[in-house]
Amino acid sequence: MTPTQYNFLRGLVANRSAQLRSAIAREMAATQDLGRLRGMAVHYGPSDFVKAETKLRNAGFSLEAPVAGGARADARDAASEKLSAAAVTDGLVAVVPLGLPGISNPPGSFLAMHWQDALALPYEVLVVCENLEPMRRMHRYAWMSEYLKGRSALATFRGAPSWFRVDCAAQLVKADTRPVLALFDFDPQGLVMAAALPRRESLCLPPWEVLEPLVIERKRHDLFAAQEAGCRAILDACQEKDLAQAWARIRRLTRGLNQEAFPEL
Repeated sequence: MTPTQYNFLRGLVANRSAQLRSAIAREMAATQDLGRLRGMAVHYGPSDFVKAETKLRNAGFSLEAPVAGGARADARDAASEKLSAAAVTDGLVAVVPLGLPGISNPPGSFLAMHWQDALALPYEVLVVCENLEPMRRMHRYAWMSEYLKGRSALATFRGAPSWFRVDCAAQLVKADTRPVLALFDFDPQGLVMAAALPRRESLCLPPWEVLEPLVIERKRHDLFAAQEAGCRAILDACQEKDLAQAWARIRRLTRGLNQEAFPEL
């Protein structure tokens, strides 16, 4: 394997991306049996991350992604401040404040700040969202009040491979001590990611009498078929009541539902 391929493996292990659309991702799927190619996207599950880690260990590589350079303001030569410097978005997380005194943003938007600055905000509970779009629509999810219980909250995007990286959001979650709410896709991979969150208080889903008809109507059998094999062992062993119940419902319906289709009540 080439250095580029090993760097791809390190990035995949660090970011745990559910899917990628790059040429190198498609190449690795074809030549290294890493991920499942569907159209132009490669989809990944827990077994793929284990496979990537194994390949790196066998080759003697670190599992950590390459570290970015320093801030541009610290560059010695003002004429080359971009050379070997971290991107200006390095360390940023995307967040939506909910009920924080003196802190607000227009509906449908989000704020970007360093994860340490987000950690210092006076919220009572942290909401981790799998996708950016549903986080922007948090103000429309009236059913979330059942989980927020009148508490001030900070919703944060779990991250992506480029901007608002997964490792930055993970640092925020790890460094915090407050309860965590999980807002993820209603599918096996979403449940696995929710189960991995520390201090998780609840898996946030719309009321079942509303969610079930939507799951049946949308017919997203692909979400179950593509993820079930890689996630079954983890979810079968899960003891948390809400996750076990959600997993039983997904198995019974043999389909899932993406966050973007969650109802706005």
